[in-house]
Amino acid sequence: MRKPSGFTLIELLIVVAIIGLIAAIAIPNLMNAISRARQKRGMGDVRSIATAVTQYNMDTDFYPTGQTTFGGFSSGVYWALVPDYIHTLPLFDPWQHPYGYAATANGGDMAIVCTGSDGLFQSIGGAGALDPYLTLSASGTNCFENDIIWVNTAFIRYPQGKQKKCN
Repeated sequence: MRKPSGFTLIELLIVVAIIGLIAAIAIPNLMNAISRARQKRGMGDVRSIATAVTQYNMDTDFYPTGQTTFGGFSSGVYWALVPDYIHTLPLFDPWQHPYGYAATANGGDMAIVCTGSDGLFQSIGGAGALDPYLTLSASGTNCFENDIIWVNTAFIRYPQGKQKKCN
C-alpha cells in the first residue's frame, strides 16, 4: 500500500494562520517606516531648498520675492534659484503635494513648508499667510500630518520623537 504524500488540511490552516499573524504584526510597522522615510525626505528637501534660498540671499541681500502667500514655486522664484543655486529644485514633497514658499514683499523674511501627509497648510490666522509663521517659536511635531516649516535660518516645526498618524 502506498503512503499518502502532501499536507493535511489542518497543517495548511496552521501555516496560513501563522503567516497571517506575522503579516498583522509586520504591515503596520512597515507603513510607519515608509511614512517616517517620507517625512525625513521632506526635511532633507526643505533643507536643500533653504540652502539655495540662503545662498541667493547672501548674493543679493534679499530672499527671492514674488510670492507673499504660500503656494508652489512661481516661475520667477524657480528661475532665480535654478541652476545657479540648486541644480534640481524639488517641486513636490514625498506625498506629491507642492512645497510651499513665501517671502515678504521686501525680501527680508521667507518660509518654506512641507505640508506633510495631509497636504494642508496649517497656517495660523489665514490660509497661506506668511506673517503668522514668522512669529512661531521652534517646536517639534509628532504627527505625520503636521507641517515641516523652515523660517529664515532654521526649522521651526520639525519631527521630533515617536511619530504617529493623528487623523
